[in-house]
Amino acid sequence: MSAPGFGEIITLAVLALLIFGPDRLPGVARQVGKTIGQFRRDAAGTLDELKRSADFEELRDLKGVADEFKGMQTDLKRSVSLTGPVASSARPTAAARPTVAADIAPPFDPDAT
Repeated sequence: MSAPGFGEIITLAVLALLIFGPDRLPGVARQVGKTIGQFRRDAAGTLDELKRSADFEELRDLKGVADEFKGMQTDLKRSVSLTGPVASSARPTAAARPTVAADIAPPFDPDAT
């Protein structure tokens, strides 16, 4: 639908003048303007409400993803931990790890030089 041209606007103005008369035409024009303004405000409010609703849906989706990541984080922490149901007895614990003495000289290979 295209906007009305200049000729169409003049035709509508003359037709409105003939239908409503010069006395009632300003009041009718004022009422039409108020009605159009109210319609635009209502439409803008509805669009804003729809946008807010869409944003809330997006946030709910993001909350679900965040909860899923928290669950994965908990599972990863549990699997990395050596003290839990997934710990193996074959894995050395911190107390059983061998230590290297600092006073022992490193091996020397005369053929390497």
